[in-house]
Amino acid sequence: MTKQKRSFIPKARLIQILGEYLIKDATVGLLELIKNSYDADATSVAIEMHNLNKPNAKIIIRDNGIGMDDTTFLNKWMNPATGHKEKQKIEKERTKLGRLPLGEKGVGRFATQQIGDNLRMVSKVKESPNELLAEVDWKLFEDYEKNLVEIEIEYSYIGAKDFPTSDSGTILEITNLKSQWTVADIKRVSNSLKRLKSPFKGAKNFDVSISFFKCPQEFEKYADLELTDVLSKAHYKLLGIIDGSGKMDFEYDFNVPGLQSIHRPGVSDLVKDFGLKFDKDLMCGGFIVNLHHYVKKNNERWLQKSGLSPGDIDELSGVSVYRDGMRILPYGELGNDWLKLDNERIQDTSFIGNDTVIGIVEINQVENPLLKDKTNREGLIENDAYHQFEKIVFCAVKVLHKEKQLDKPKKPKKVEKQEVEVGKTIEEAKTKINNVAATVLKSSDDLVKKSAEELLDIGSQIEDIKKHFEDSEAVNKQLFNLAGTGLAAERFTHEFARLVAGANSALERLKKRISLSEPKIKREVDIIGSALEALRNDIRLLGPMFYIKKVAKEKDLEIREVINNTLLLQNNPITNENIEVEILGKSFKVQMREGSCMQIFNNLIDNAIYWLSRKSEQDNRKLKIIIDDATSSVYVSDSGPGVVSRYKDKIFEPFFSMKGEDGRGLGLYIIKEILDEKNWDIELVNQEDYPELLKGATFRIIFNENKE
Repeated sequence: MTKQKRSFIPKARLIQILGEYLIKDATVGLLELIKNSYDADATSVAIEMHNLNKPNAKIIIRDNGIGMDDTTFLNKWMNPATGHKEKQKIEKERTKLGRLPLGEKGVGRFATQQIGDNLRMVSKVKESPNELLAEVDWKLFEDYEKNLVEIEIEYSYIGAKDFPTSDSGTILEITNLKSQWTVADIKRVSNSLKRLKSPFKGAKNFDVSISFFKCPQEFEKYADLELTDVLSKAHYKLLGIIDGSGKMDFEYDFNVPGLQSIHRPGVSDLVKDFGLKFDKDLMCGGFIVNLHHYVKKNNERWLQKSGLSPGDIDELSGVSVYRDGMRILPYGELGNDWLKLDNERIQDTSFIGNDTVIGIVEINQVENPLLKDKTNREGLIENDAYHQFEKIVFCAVKVLHKEKQLDKPKKPKKVEKQEVEVGKTIEEAKTKINNVAATVLKSSDDLVKKSAEELLDIGSQIEDIKKHFEDSEAVNKQLFNLAGTGLAAERFTHEFARLVAGANSALERLKKRISLSEPKIKREVDIIGSALEALRNDIRLLGPMFYIKKVAKEKDLEIREVINNTLLLQNNPITNENIEVEILGKSFKVQMREGSCMQIFNNLIDNAIYWLSRKSEQDNRKLKIIIDDATSSVYVSDSGPGVVSRYKDKIFEPFFSMKGEDGRGLGLYIIKEILDEKNWDIELVNQEDYPELLKGATFRIIFNENKE
């Protein structure tokens, strides 16, 4: 049998596949084209956006690189995947400006196909008096019938028009854009360009600009690509140089205006110190980490002292990776927690979260040759070298966390506002009891003295209450890592209720044995009674929420009564933060566990209080609760800052929080879980759809299976 041979015959649509499937979107496409300019020794790249979202829209990318002559155009640009850049890397063949190429696959040019259907390319080398003009209609490559070889690209030489005789460079003009450009798209491009170069070892002699011509006015502000000085204002910094064996020499700094600054050098063997199991030296090679950590708790006001806002951090947060000073996507993009810092934070709430760190990891092509790009430009190939790299970077973050814990300012123990009020009431009750006892003991009557001794016994029991209260707070800190309620709270409420009941019984016995005709004694006894009643009310309100060990039976609940009880529980913070509360609508009944129902509203109202307390205006803090009996729904609406649009799909996910270090990200998730049990629902609604709602965040709780 005679063997035969046959070559692959690629269809024309292979180009479409390369462009649309290897380049994620237009933003990534633009960055790929900019990197091509870098490889061509350009020192400047200008991106021009013209008439966006109009029929004649176009995007122009101009660089002053070395340009292309006919040999380069025909043998390289028209010959995808030649591998000439990869060969340059292997042989360490640098350009005149000392650059090693960033690209290597030879498919970056198809990024233009991802952005628009038509490309007009003008390129010129210094030695030539003419310009090379090539025009590509990418839609021709969508033909299912034609083979790739059948599609021809027109090119010609024209007199120098775009480039003066002595200049060189390339211009890419992309028209018939494939998609509308929104403000979010432009913001993403702008942020990506801001972060394109490392702020520390950025590509030398390489600048990028973006400008807008006859575009929507709101796009204009994104032309500014200057980074703020947010990095210099970090509260905690760590600069680490990691060698090929995993040893890190580092410099650590702590700096908050008004507090004593700290600078400390150190050394850490990351492999040994953190028990990593590597057979030999790092396959990934050595590299540099630059970590900047920020304390975002508003109650500590460190951001304000440093002249920063949470938005300054959010815009740049995450750990980014740079090769030869140029950024590799998607590391450090919004939501890209590639080191799983937030997972670690679940176990240790003091750990550095992904939204509180701006990290820059510097690698290069000489020392880190095994860290290679994926073909689709979505990060590095996840080989053994990458996995080592990932672990070592994570350990560097752990070193910063360890150093931070050493210098964490000692603060007095803080408790929740409700607990503070209870503790204050306990102290007042104890003081009043001691005052009454001191007065009564002066009497010569034995019965009265005996009663006074019982009164002192109440004081002792009150002290026990206080001890249980303090013990519970210590236990809470350990047990509340994964939920806001549990055994510690149950223990506290159980013991609190028992001791308050005992103290109240002793007070009743005392009142029968002493003369209340003496005005001073009667007044003090009444004060004690009022204090105990207040404590009993507090525990009555807390009880339904915290007694969860035994599953309570479902019962018919009047929804307005549950809301009123929850508001009573939150009365102190509502009053302290000057929040105006309004309840509208006719009540209806739901059948469920009382504690679960109360937990729903407590979490929502607690969230509303938190965001309203962050408003600078003291007179516009409103909370509106609308009960809709027709649909068995309740709207909880506030006049706070609302939910950022990019987070709307994430707010019900576990451990996601917009509160930074103030939040655990469990409140809305728990509500969702409670309602799912009953096949009910909760949703974030748009204020535009409901004019009667406030302009902050509004949640609709739907207590019916139809979920209309």
